[in-house]
Amino acid sequence: MGKRVFKIISALSFTFILMFSLAACGSNGDKKTSLEKIKARGTLVVGLSAATPPYEFHYSNNGKNEIKGADLELVKRIAKQMDVKYEIKDMDFDGLLPALQSGKIDMIVSAMSPTQEREKAADFSKVYYKSTNVFVVRKSELSKYAKPSALKNATVATINSSTQQAVTQKYFPKAHLKLLGKSNDLALAVAHNKADAMLVDVPTAELLIRANPSLAQTNLKYNDDTAGAAIAMPNHSSKDFKDAVNTAITKYKGQYEKWIIEQVKYVKE
Repeated sequence: MGKRVFKIISALSFTFILMFSLAACGSNGDKKTSLEKIKARGTLVVGLSAATPPYEFHYSNNGKNEIKGADLELVKRIAKQMDVKYEIKDMDFDGLLPALQSGKIDMIVSAMSPTQEREKAADFSKVYYKSTNVFVVRKSELSKYAKPSALKNATVATINSSTQQAVTQKYFPKAHLKLLGKSNDLALAVAHNKADAMLVDVPTAELLIRANPSLAQTNLKYNDDTAGAAIAMPNHSSKDFKDAVNTAITKYKGQYEKWIIEQVKYVKE
């Protein structure tokens, strides 16, 4: 009886040890870093909102739709740095962080500023670009908006969840916000009297005015409280992943303004 019990206990002990060992091996096998997972997959999945030229926008090349922009040039360099291909997921700006948090994308490269609120939802890279924001109005009413007080109770169009929205709320708390998803929609809203003004960065303003000659820049320019545009990565991303991204930014940051100028020629009026 005692020997039989001993054999049963020994067998159970062996089974338990074997199961524990296999589980440990499986667990260790799954402990890949963020970068190792991307390299194993062979593709870097990047989220952006291709509606803010010259940073990211749709371009028709002989009838074939392409996404171009200065941010895409940066994506290409980052993917090359990691020795992987890249895949673009285009979506509305306010859908980017939820997509990152749910694991649908590996990073966001869409001129996104690392605000305090966003830093709760993502890890951010070094800043790679910073511009100034400017109010754009109908050219026929340009003289009306010579002073900030004219915007006090105005209807101002901005991209939803953008830094320009935060700037408007900070400096013009009584203004009526018209939140839209694309920069072209902002221009149309102002041109068609659905908004009094829009707030965008200077390069975007120049492109929108070129496409909509009835609009004009005011002299009302505002810097936001953020450091500038950075790349968003999932919370608790591994150090090697963040290092790879920051290394690429350090290497190519000086070329970013040149890419902006180069991409302007692809933006159609």
